Amino acid sequence: MPNNDLSIPLFTESFERDIAWLNAVDGSIGNGKIIFVYGFERGLSIADLLELYPNHWLFVYEPDEQLFRKAVTDYDLSLLLGHPNLYWLAVGDSQLDMMFHMLSSYMMEDLVFIALRKYLTDDMSMLREVKGKFQEYRQNFMIDKHTEHRFREEWTRNFLYHLSDVLYTPSIERLFHAFEGATVIVVSSGPSLQEDIECLKKLRPHVLIISAGSSIQALIKHGIQPHLAVIMDGHPVNKKIFASSATREQPLLFTSSSYYEISDQNSTEKIHSIMKSDAVSQYFLELSKEELFISPTETVAGTTIQVAACLGAKRIILAGQDLSYPDNKFYADGIEHFAAETTNKKVQEALKKVLNVKGTYNTTDESFSLMKDGLENLIKALPKIEFVNSSCNGAVIEGAPFKPMEEMHKLLASESVDPDAIADLINGKNIAADMNKVQDVRDKLLATREDLSNVRSEIAAIHKLMNKLREFSRTKPAKAQNMMESIEQMWGLIANREWFSPIFESIMPIEIARFDQVLPVIVTEHQLTRKSDLIYEHLGKLLQDITIQIPILEEMFSESIRRLDKKTNSDAVIHKDI
Repeated sequence: MPNNDLSIPLFTESFERDIAWLNAVDGSIGNGKIIFVYGFERGLSIADLLELYPNHWLFVYEPDEQLFRKAVTDYDLSLLLGHPNLYWLAVGDSQLDMMFHMLSSYMMEDLVFIALRKYLTDDMSMLREVKGKFQEYRQNFMIDKHTEHRFREEWTRNFLYHLSDVLYTPSIERLFHAFEGATVIVVSSGPSLQEDIECLKKLRPHVLIISAGSSIQALIKHGIQPHLAVIMDGHPVNKKIFASSATREQPLLFTSSSYYEISDQNSTEKIHSIMKSDAVSQYFLELSKEELFISPTETVAGTTIQVAACLGAKRIILAGQDLSYPDNKFYADGIEHFAAETTNKKVQEALKKVLNVKGTYNTTDESFSLMKDGLENLIKALPKIEFVNSSCNGAVIEGAPFKPMEEMHKLLASESVDPDAIADLINGKNIAADMNKVQDVRDKLLATREDLSNVRSEIAAIHKLMNKLREFSRTKPAKAQNMMESIEQMWGLIANREWFSPIFESIMPIEIARFDQVLPVIVTEHQLTRKSDLIYEHLGKLLQDITIQIPILEEMFSESIRRLDKKTNSDAVIHKDI
């Protein structure tokens, strides 16, 4: 692109060091080791920051892609871009979320947030907006980490145990737009469902009915067979939800995070979904996030909405989606997997209020508020689908105007859906397992289980060095330096294994996240005794935590292999009989 093109923005950054700006920056730098810099221009101010703050990591965001393109065209920035403390550079809005993810991963204390003079002068509103976006992203990141921590063992077990079923069932992606133009009712478990049961019975010949999680109990109790049941929750409480044989006879979509015994017990038609957040299954099945359709949400209703969208729904009606406690009720009649005292306690402790579809207010709580935000964001992300909220006593849902179910019945009377539409679709696909893929997954499971034993031995060797490191850093610094380099190399061999990140970030997400947050402090520390103390304390603790998890993982892997072998042998017998 020629330099005289008037469409190219001009640099405002001076070749002279901006002393006044640097003095202002110095007043902002606290104890944190991470600096977020808004703006790159031609990199001169970034070079100054790297020189003045050698113990900090810089995360730089340049919003103007054209300006950055001109900088790398006009100047040789190779040395600057290769600097070890320029940890991350994002250019343009599309790269911002990835940068937020990296920042959230490595931040231990408050973030130092600074901007080049150009943006301080011209774009203060944009600066505030980016800072606000990051704070929101960071909050959600930490909520996700604590959720992962809470369910870490359940989810990891479910991911591994589901592999056998996943290899022998069609994915939701294989059924993409199989019901293009259909109307789908997503049924949740809220109290409003009770008042719409009779309408749902009348609507079943005209729409696809998909139950979300526990709502299948209420539907079956009232004689309504959903076309598909969706399960996402990984807790054993699902055994109560699917306790009756009637609940297990419906076509089932199970996510890889869902409780594995439900899929085991369901012998009818099944579909699977690997979530974008499930790095374990993605590793063993060699899938990328881009190949997957369904993202994690705060509620199984969000998963079910995405299933409906994947199947090609033009309209999605929400039933029993109260997101609150209308008339101080928790569930519709027939939902019985939690004891009454548990649900009553939650209702009594609900302190918030939310506007309902009748113009009055329902009690609600923080959990429902998060679910409501999540659903509204999902609705925004699916602008081609018409959403209708028919939950007659529920909260107002932005993007899904309220229409009574009776009104929807009149509207949809001319539409028609086969009674076994999804079951017939699954059976009609007749998708055979790829036995090469089955063998590949089995080989990777075996290899990973064996490699866990190697990791245990390698950790023991690191501990042996580490026990002497602190003493030598004070008495034999040269030896300590060599020892430290050996420890870093040995840890690198463990952490850089292809399977390490998906497995250990699943089974111990908080522990990995805490180590990542202290890593900038360790890396940028140059004082030998202090660095050795940090390595001993933080890497030592992480290695202990990993060692504790290894036998648990070995047991999970052995069971996953056993389940896969059982499935393969069972399938071979079936095909032989045929």
